[in-house]
Amino acid sequence: MKEMMKDKNIIKAKARKQEYKEPAYTITPIPEGKKFRRRKPWLQDWIESILFAFVVAMIIRNYTFQNFMIPSPSMEKTLLTGDYLVANKLKYFFADPKREDIVTFRFPKIEKDTPEHPDSKDNFIKLFHPLYFNKTQSFAKFPMTFFHITYYARKNVVKRVIGMPGDIVEVRDKLVYVNGKEFTQGYECYGIPIPSPPESPAQIFQHRYAESDNDNYITVDDWYEPYRVPADSLKGIPARTIYNRDWFGPIKVPEGKYFVMGDNRDVSDDSRYWGFLDRKDITGTPWLIFFSKGIEYNKLFDTPHVRWDRMFRLAKTPKKAKASG
Repeated sequence: MKEMMKDKNIIKAKARKQEYKEPAYTITPIPEGKKFRRRKPWLQDWIESILFAFVVAMIIRNYTFQNFMIPSPSMEKTLLTGDYLVANKLKYFFADPKREDIVTFRFPKIEKDTPEHPDSKDNFIKLFHPLYFNKTQSFAKFPMTFFHITYYARKNVVKRVIGMPGDIVEVRDKLVYVNGKEFTQGYECYGIPIPSPPESPAQIFQHRYAESDNDNYITVDDWYEPYRVPADSLKGIPARTIYNRDWFGPIKVPEGKYFVMGDNRDVSDDSRYWGFLDRKDITGTPWLIFFSKGIEYNKLFDTPHVRWDRMFRLAKTPKKAKASG
């Protein structure tokens, strides 16, 4: 027992004799008034990253560039069915469209069974644009609905500006006249492919309405009545009573509006059918074709193929077409 006590006393004496050594590392004290933040849970970090990427993508999509595909032949031969485009949405933030500009815009015509249509708007409850709660359908292709949640935004359409604010626009036997002068630039196309692209046409049907024909679309509408220009034989303004696809106007384009048409005039659903394009609905202009797959313009029995010559090509009117005007 005495030996154990002796050993303990020796250990304590050695401990007192050892010099104090500074540790090899230091701990920086937290400044007064500053709280210590713990590391975020990995799930929170992951969700925040996704939300940030989503917000950035929406800003780019809504205010800078947007990609889309040409679904119909209304702008052929300038833009073909199956062209995948990048649209420049910045251009018209700083300038107004000019005549012959190709513009993208929100389709002014309100389609059936959508949240904006008078006959179906009561079937939807707006959550936040572009999401709606669909009270009548669980699933639908258009508007796209999944478990009663509907995604709806007006589709983007591409046309060419023909009539500027204040212009008088008229179509005489398919030819366009602006302020009494023929406006033919060389990019206009005519003929109805049967069947229509993206299917391969078996024939190209050439059709022409007479000045007195009812086309069952434009003729039976009356959107243009307030904009008719009174007949004046001295100025060459006809007293036309029936409007159709090939004989239209003259009408005067109001301020803040544009008259737009597709280059492929016989198959284009444009201002002749649904009215003027409002300046606020213009979203941009096609900039670059980054991919293209389909058939060649009005080539009979053609099969869909990748159009390599159109890839990474600027989406603008061919020089040959402009030169012919």
